Amino acid sequence: MSDYSFIKEVIKEKPINKKALFVKLVILLAGAVIFGVVAAYVFANALPSFQEKVENRQKSKVNIEDENPPENAVENQETQEESQETQVVEVPAELGLSDYKKFYQDMVEVSETASKSMVTVIGITDNMDWFNNTYENQRQISGLIIARTSQEIYILTEYRGVEKVDRIQVTFCDDTTVDARFQKTDPNTGLTVLKIPLGEIGETTLEQLVTAPLGSSYTTAQGNPVMALGSPMGYSDSIAFGVVTSVSNKVSTLDTEYTILTTDILGSKDGSGILLDLEGQIVGVILQGYSNDGNTVTAIGISEIKTLMETLSNNGELPYIGIKGQDVTADISEKTGIPKGVYVNEVQTDSPAMLAGIMSGDVIIKVKSSEVETMSEYTKALEKCKAGQVVTVTAMRKGAEGYAEIVFDVTVGAL
Repeated sequence: MSDYSFIKEVIKEKPINKKALFVKLVILLAGAVIFGVVAAYVFANALPSFQEKVENRQKSKVNIEDENPPENAVENQETQEESQETQVVEVPAELGLSDYKKFYQDMVEVSETASKSMVTVIGITDNMDWFNNTYENQRQISGLIIARTSQEIYILTEYRGVEKVDRIQVTFCDDTTVDARFQKTDPNTGLTVLKIPLGEIGETTLEQLVTAPLGSSYTTAQGNPVMALGSPMGYSDSIAFGVVTSVSNKVSTLDTEYTILTTDILGSKDGSGILLDLEGQIVGVILQGYSNDGNTVTAIGISEIKTLMETLSNNGELPYIGIKGQDVTADISEKTGIPKGVYVNEVQTDSPAMLAGIMSGDVIIKVKSSEVETMSEYTKALEKCKAGQVVTVTAMRKGAEGYAEIVFDVTVGAL
C-alpha cells in the first residue's frame, strides 16, 4: 500500500503598493483639513445664536411663577436665590418719581369699581337745646352695597353707626343722599344690613352704582398688598395702602369664630370700610373693634361672613346655642388627652346651652347627626337648625375616670 501525503503550500503576502498607499494618505489628510475648516466656520457662526438661545431659555425659566413649589426645602431655597439674582439684574437701575407715581395711580384705578359700591351711612339724631331749638346730631360710617334685587338694594354697615338714631341716610358715590331703612343686625359682630327701595333712587344714580365685587379671604396670605377703602382713618372717601401682616389670628364669638386680617395700614378706632386686593376684589370688612390697639387697620375675612350677609339681607333668623369655643386639633389632643372636637371656653348666661346643662370644659363632638371637630364644622351644623327646634348635642365631659360621653337636648334660640 502506497503512502499519501497532503500538498503543502506556503502563502506569501502580496507586495505593498507604496504609491497607492501614499495617495490614500494624502486624500485622508485633505479630507480632515476640509472638515476642520468647515466645522470651525459653522461653530463660529452658530455660537452667538446658541448662546442667545441659552440665555433666553434661562431667563424665561426664572421668570415663570412657580405655583407648586418643590417640597425639598434646599432645592426651593436654591431656586429662590437664583430667582432673586436674576431679578436684581432685571430691575431697572433707577426708579424715578414718575414710576413711583404710576405705581400708586395703577392701584387707585384698580379700586375704582369697588369704590362705586361704597357709600357713607349717616345716623341722624334729633336733639333739643335749652331754648327748645331742635338740632341734628350726625354720626357717619362707611357702608357697602352687597346686593341688588328688582325692588331694593342692600347695604352692609356697622350697628354703631345707626344705633338709637331717628333717621338713617345714605350718600352714594355721586353725592346723592337718600333715606334708608334698618333691616337686621348681628349682635355678635355688629354687622348690620340696611335697605333702600329702588324707586327712591334716581335713574342717573342707579346707573353708576355697583354691587360689591366680593373676593375670597381664604387665599389672602401674609405679605399680600392691600388697599383700605372707605373711612380707615375715620373720615370718608379715603384710600390707604399697605400689606397684610397676619392671617392667623381668630376672634371667638357666640357659636362661631372669624379670621382676623391685620395690616400695617394706619387706622383709627373709629375707622370703617373694606380691604381690597390688587385684583380689585374685596377680601375683608374693616372692624376696628377687633384691633388690639386701634392704630392699625383690622378686618374680618369676607369669605366667612357671606352666609351671614345673606341671612341679614333676607331678615332671616340667626340660630344660636350660646357657647364660645376653640378647636381641639389632633396635635393638642395627643399632647393633652383632650378628645378632638370643639372645646367649650365659655357658656353665655341664660343661653340655650346653659339651660341644657352644657358647661365650660366640655368638648362638643356632634350636633344632631353631624360630627364636628372644628368651630367651622360646628357653625355649619348649627346653621342648618331653626329657632325653637330641639336638637341633640353630644359632648365629652371629664370625670374621675376620664372623659365620658353626654348627650344634651338643646332648644335652639335666635339672635
